Amino acid sequence: MKPVKLALIILSLSFFVFYSEMRPASHSFGGDEDYSIFSIHPSLLKDAGAVVRLNSVRFEIKDQKRALQKVKIVVTIFNKDQRDCGRLVLPYNKFCKVEELEGRIIDAGGIEIRELESNDIKDYSTFYDFSLYDDNRIKLAELYYDKYPYTIEFSYELSYKGFLDWPTWLSQMSLDPVERSSFEVVTPSKNPLRYWCNNDTLKPKVYLEDGKTVYKWSAVDLPKLSEDVIGEDVEDVAAIVRIAPDDFELDEYKGNMSSWKDFGLWFKNLCKDKDQLPESAKKDVHSIISPSDNTLDKICKLYNYMQSRTRYVSVQLGIGGWQPFDANYVHEKGYGDCKALSNYMIALLKEAGIKAYYVLINNGHHRMPIVKEFPSNQFNHVIVCVPLEKDTLWLECTSQTAHPGQIGWSNENRSALLITDQGGMLIETPVSKADDNTQVRHAKVEINNGGHCSANVEVKWNGDQQSYVRNSIDEATPEEREKWITSSLNVPDARIENFRLEGIENKSSERSLSLKVNLPRYASVSGSRIFFQPNLMEKRTHVPQDVPQRLSPVRFQYPYSDIDSIYYSIPQGYKIEAIPKEVTLSSSFAGFSSKAISLDNSTILFVRNLKVRNYSVPANNYSEYRKFFSDVVKADRAQIVLIKNN
Repeated sequence: MKPVKLALIILSLSFFVFYSEMRPASHSFGGDEDYSIFSIHPSLLKDAGAVVRLNSVRFEIKDQKRALQKVKIVVTIFNKDQRDCGRLVLPYNKFCKVEELEGRIIDAGGIEIRELESNDIKDYSTFYDFSLYDDNRIKLAELYYDKYPYTIEFSYELSYKGFLDWPTWLSQMSLDPVERSSFEVVTPSKNPLRYWCNNDTLKPKVYLEDGKTVYKWSAVDLPKLSEDVIGEDVEDVAAIVRIAPDDFELDEYKGNMSSWKDFGLWFKNLCKDKDQLPESAKKDVHSIISPSDNTLDKICKLYNYMQSRTRYVSVQLGIGGWQPFDANYVHEKGYGDCKALSNYMIALLKEAGIKAYYVLINNGHHRMPIVKEFPSNQFNHVIVCVPLEKDTLWLECTSQTAHPGQIGWSNENRSALLITDQGGMLIETPVSKADDNTQVRHAKVEINNGGHCSANVEVKWNGDQQSYVRNSIDEATPEEREKWITSSLNVPDARIENFRLEGIENKSSERSLSLKVNLPRYASVSGSRIFFQPNLMEKRTHVPQDVPQRLSPVRFQYPYSDIDSIYYSIPQGYKIEAIPKEVTLSSSFAGFSSKAISLDNSTILFVRNLKVRNYSVPANNYSEYRKFFSDVVKADRAQIVLIKNN
């Protein structure tokens, strides 16, 4: 599902200092602006490749289906690495039109060099290779200059006619320092604004303007942040303001989102009478299932049937960004987007006498979790939920290869909106454990006296680990699969002799790989000794940066467990001189162990286990996280030393 999205230009993010602080006169928000580099406060210039001079958003609500958004963005660029700050991308479609677009380039002294011209603006369809119909388009404006530093300025207006998404303001949106950022919302005085902020102390300035009410949030002098301090999640430290309507209208479909129940009723109404199947589909349903099947068997059979008949194709035409094509259409055409395929699956189950429900979810990297206390559109995807007597089965209907119940890391461990006959209800999707997401590898390695190794490797993946493998290789060519396997070995000069993948064609919940590979000069020979690291396939080399204070949690896509068992055959004429000491590490979020065991005079067994139990490590536990993985890196560097017999 691709609801209408407002343009967000990724420019910058950090701590916030609010506009109530004293500022020099040259930093006022009104009047002629001084955009020379000399007017930038020195504190913002340290290590900065770009400084956001101004990011001003004004959103004026006309009524429940019309609004106007005015944006002004000014960025000073200091080097070519930040040249892309001169690119502005504006999505638009049936509900959102670009009314005005202007821009200019300003030199270091604050003098205008030139204005944005028509040949600086391109217009493209957002048609993707998985899209069949899509009326979403973008305007791309580009302003570049060859003498650094220089400043770019963009101003534009967007008009809305029917919408679900009102803009969300972040005081900063990237690591770059920000000089000024503001968000104004203008509403009819009779309609108070419904808003939410992640910082209870951040209150808007509220005043009247021409008989309308204005809410204004501002922030100034936001310093540059380091990725080591906040990771990729600038949202953890930015001021965030969400706004949303109570009553709204999209393509003549009126709704209310003052509660999750009402928002769910609006979506339920969009899907009304869309679950009618043709007679041929009904016959298929009853030929696939049998009276002796239990409910779970029926669901699995119909899920496999749906997968075999359909493929994911995005369709984004008008209200089609939200409303599914009917089940008859999907059955006849054999394709649909997430909501259409989910609707088709629900219709198949209904014919079998099984009740199933739509689930609206925010799919993807879990940076901004659902704000439960603020009903609004916070979703971009649809899956299916089937309540059973003792459990719930979740179905991801856009995959042709997923096993029933597997919804993947991008759907798990998050809040979602269940669409019932009575309306929307917030629920939680499943949480996986490390032992659900395993990678188990066994290898037998022969080392010759020249340091060359040949290895036979067996790998099995389960849970989210197999989902990652499935997404990488299930639809790849043999050549692409071999390239993926080689890169995943992470061993220089690895040469694959042959490999076999299993679990793809039969949609198994497990993927497995059998592999024979040659590793030239894996071990180094020095005089009478051979040196090699016994951790063949999963070396950790990155030591987390030491920072004074971490501000964001460290996040993992999912908990996982990696287990390696490797047998090394010692070359004839050599014996063991040194093997690594056994290592056992424990932390609040993970555990690690490794040991090398001499089984006899010709074989060494190396065993390594890494188990990450949590989805994230809190920022205040960063020192523990850093020490744990620093110790893992140290353990992975350990070597075995063989020496020639006398």
